[in-house]
Amino acid sequence: MDTTDVLIIGAGPTGGMLALELAMQDIPFRIIDSAPIRSDKSRALVLHSRTLELLNRHGGGAEELIKQGRVNMGVRIFANKKFVFEMDINDIIFPDTMFPAPLMISQAETESFLDKGLLKYGKSVERPVTAERLEQGDDGVTAWLRHADGTEKLLRCKYVVGCDGAHSIVRKSAGLKFEGAAYPQDFVLADVHLKWKHPEGMTIFMGSTGFMVVFPMKDSVFRIILTRPSHLNNDTEPTIRDFEEAFVALAPGEAELFNPVWISRFRLHHRNVENYRVGRMFMAGDAAHIHSPAGGQGMNTGMQDAVNLGWKLASVIRGEKGDSLLDTYNIERHKVGENLLRGTDRIFDFMSTKNPVYLYLRNTLVPWIVPWLLKDRNRLASRFRFISQLGIRYRRSPIVGSASTHKGKLHGGDRAPDGKLTGPEQDTTVLGLCGGPSHHLLLFSGIGSAAVGEEALQSAAADLMAENSAWVKLHKICHTNLKTESRYLDPEGIVHELYGFRDPSYILIRPDGHVSFIGNLGTIDELRVWMKT
Repeated sequence: MDTTDVLIIGAGPTGGMLALELAMQDIPFRIIDSAPIRSDKSRALVLHSRTLELLNRHGGGAEELIKQGRVNMGVRIFANKKFVFEMDINDIIFPDTMFPAPLMISQAETESFLDKGLLKYGKSVERPVTAERLEQGDDGVTAWLRHADGTEKLLRCKYVVGCDGAHSIVRKSAGLKFEGAAYPQDFVLADVHLKWKHPEGMTIFMGSTGFMVVFPMKDSVFRIILTRPSHLNNDTEPTIRDFEEAFVALAPGEAELFNPVWISRFRLHHRNVENYRVGRMFMAGDAAHIHSPAGGQGMNTGMQDAVNLGWKLASVIRGEKGDSLLDTYNIERHKVGENLLRGTDRIFDFMSTKNPVYLYLRNTLVPWIVPWLLKDRNRLASRFRFISQLGIRYRRSPIVGSASTHKGKLHGGDRAPDGKLTGPEQDTTVLGLCGGPSHHLLLFSGIGSAAVGEEALQSAAADLMAENSAWVKLHKICHTNLKTESRYLDPEGIVHELYGFRDPSYILIRPDGHVSFIGNLGTIDELRVWMKT
């Protein structure tokens, strides 16, 4: 019988991301998918800021994808063919990320990037291979795998992760219910060439006949999503004519649609599993939660599930941490899934209602309410931070903490802010510095009269690093412009400010870019105790 440490079932963006994380961690795994080849359809289109940060840990992946996609710099809204509001990403200041805008890119291209990343580690997706049965025991999981030639082979693994979507065999084998329901509305989409007066940014149209969203892709191709026209029944395939009629009904001005790349109809669901872990079985992505497309949250959430789980599996398999660490995957990510489900439901219900009373209220009130809500830059930034997923944090997780005297704005479980640093050889960023499979300990010199030198930072962490150098990397960040071979410079103090540090301080950052522990340099012994738990 073949063996491996982790079996990943499903090679979409979630499974591909998990495979890349485990490959980076040098953990033995296999990844299978029942489809003989990857789909070339665009499907999910948006990579948000937080996902781009995580992808960039893999050889500058975000920058590579940006070259292939199209950065979306704004959103405009129309109601009853009248302009309501326009938001420009440049008007929202996010000083703590290198990727402030969402990237419009085909899911096929995202998956291709993940495949290429795996090949660099000598790994690839096994297809078509179907998991027909899973049986869990105390010390592992046995999988019955059906291969393309019809043969069945057994595989024994320590853990299995279901990234196999709404009909997940892992979820079913774990005995979990998929609570939720289908949305009552039906939808149609088209990827089509379009000539009109709004070539940049996303545009939302609302009217008495429904709503329509238009996303820019590349090469003059746009994604159009709209509520199914009333004259189409469930068995009728949409045509380009249906989208042309929607533009006439909902959008002002002329639009020319031609050369459709893909036209489809679909039904949406909103569902969530009650636990992302059952023993040695885990669920991630659409196998754990299905959202409406509002805000483009689904694929991004799944890929972030994978990053959260990947480093934890690696730590336990290597014997660095106990099994209880794996429980924190559900503790941290289930709440994220619930919150996103709740938030996207509200947005989606508002946008897609067919109730005539609600339709009238929506189309009448939107021109008044939306400008009032979004003219406040702080409120606008807060909304966008939710959508970009930069605000996700795990402050209630049992594996994060803050020192007893810490009173800063950043706490254990928060996403670590990114900022530019001057390096001894080349410039980088905080998150660029904190890539790879390790935890990262950042020591900050402090600013002004309270600042200490590089030697004091090194001395403060000497004992701690002697005990933990196998899994922690040390970096010193100093508020100075004098270069040395062993420190990173924050000459203007901008990164110190992002982290809320004026006094000498430290922060331990997890492999997924979230804060493990934070405090004043004088409390570094508390960190030593924390790292032993």
